[in-house]
Amino acid sequence: VSLSSRLPLVADDAKPQGWSWKSAMPQLDLPTLEPQAALVFYLAEKHLSPLLPASTLDHLRPWFATAQNVLDAQQNELSHWREKVRVLPSGLPLLPPQVDTSVQLAVNLALLHEKQLEVSYCPRQPGVLKNYTLHPLALVVRNQSFYLLATIGDYTDIRQLALHRIQSATLLEESLRHPSDFDLDRYIAEGAFGWQVGNGGPIRLVVKITQAAALTVSERLLDAQQEIQPLDESHVVLRATVSDTKELRVWLLGFGDQLEILEPPTLREEIGRIAQGMATCYSA
Repeated sequence: VSLSSRLPLVADDAKPQGWSWKSAMPQLDLPTLEPQAALVFYLAEKHLSPLLPASTLDHLRPWFATAQNVLDAQQNELSHWREKVRVLPSGLPLLPPQVDTSVQLAVNLALLHEKQLEVSYCPRQPGVLKNYTLHPLALVVRNQSFYLLATIGDYTDIRQLALHRIQSATLLEESLRHPSDFDLDRYIAEGAFGWQVGNGGPIRLVVKITQAAALTVSERLLDAQQEIQPLDESHVVLRATVSDTKELRVWLLGFGDQLEILEPPTLREEIGRIAQGMATCYSA
């Protein structure tokens, strides 16, 4: 009772009486939150909030508020760090698709408590709405879009469902069925998010590329064992083992006439047909 006159403490009507910290009040932190730790909390709130369960966010909000106050009170270089650091998406900046907040909450709870989920889902076909019973396994954020990895009904294959296409989601009481061999990191490493072509297996890529364009792959490697050898005054030959995906094709086409595919022959022919089709479009 004495403490409640100085601190935001509230009592309930139970017997014996219980006391708690008043909700939405700043977190009391002893010792005081260090400025370096406050900066980490600030960055976590800014960049990790979409990835955290709602219950965890609610629990952390007092620390987020305290961190904001600590940084605002700083009179040194650390207080300006927030103005000097930004994280930008790769490629052309696009607005993220809108996800219904109730859907995101239900998905987070299903993942957190390992429960099944009943959803109404719109596939790519316009005007189609399908109802699924999902066994949610993981959530992946890619290019500002959320993808729920799940099995559907009695099937065992892993499906990717875009959260912004889920119209409604209901948390069920039944526990989900978790595939014994599912590993999220292995699933990603095997190229599941690279829009596989065929089996998406590795291919030996050999390209002729200008020296200027080759700077991109000399700084950010395609493959830990990639090789770059001089060819002439303006070109080099790049050899690397990569996954056979649609994403690879987008990357190759992005270099335009600065890159020529030498191997494998099937990929060279495919990109050649695309280039001829583009030439026809622009020559009309």
